[in-house]
Amino acid sequence: FKTTLPPEILQTMIEISDQVIADKDAKSHGGNLAGQIDSELLVEHDMLEQAGVMGFFLGAVRQFVIQCKCQMMPNLIDEVQREEWLIQMLTMWIVSQQPEEYNPMHIHTQCQISTVMYLKVPKMLPSRKEHRSLDDGSILFVSNTSRDLDLSVPNIVIPPQVGDFFIFGAQQQHAVYPYRCAEGQKETERRSISFNAIFQSKADFDRGKKLEAPQAVVAPGDSRPT
Repeated sequence: FKTTLPPEILQTMIEISDQVIADKDAKSHGGNLAGQIDSELLVEHDMLEQAGVMGFFLGAVRQFVIQCKCQMMPNLIDEVQREEWLIQMLTMWIVSQQPEEYNPMHIHTQCQISTVMYLKVPKMLPSRKEHRSLDDGSILFVSNTSRDLDLSVPNIVIPPQVGDFFIFGAQQQHAVYPYRCAEGQKETERRSISFNAIFQSKADFDRGKKLEAPQAVVAPGDSRPT
């Protein structure tokens, strides 16, 4: 799912990330992540609550769940839309990426949904090969193994724009390509924020099932529990 952050949400998240990055005591989350990136810092939930943006993100994830369920069960759309869906945000973190840093192919574990939003995108040098001009600095989503190139594609490469907001299943394989900037360029940071989430129908919750992250064994290349 791709949308654009409302201007006020985008500005708030830039300010929150500026505050976290400037805090010398900010907690690193890099040890739990797959990225070959130096600066990956935690964002505490109370910052989102105080800034009044937590509801926006929970609501966006809720709509994603509803749309996915409606597509999966077109004969039960009315029931899906009537159901109350409970959403819980897990860890949120900042990725302050610099030239030559990258995120290898990975998934996220012990969660159901993952997201990424883009706050800063620097001017990048063009890719070395014209026929691969979209790669540098882009996010890559890898799809299923379908060989039908008329009606499906094996992967999607998306150059990020400031304000882009993606929501996707946590088991969706994805990666971020490195990029280059001109020598001496002052603004080189490619800044994004991600968070993981879990969900459950209220009907299941009322039947006594706990809203909790699914357990998973971490495989090489996967992000660790967040």
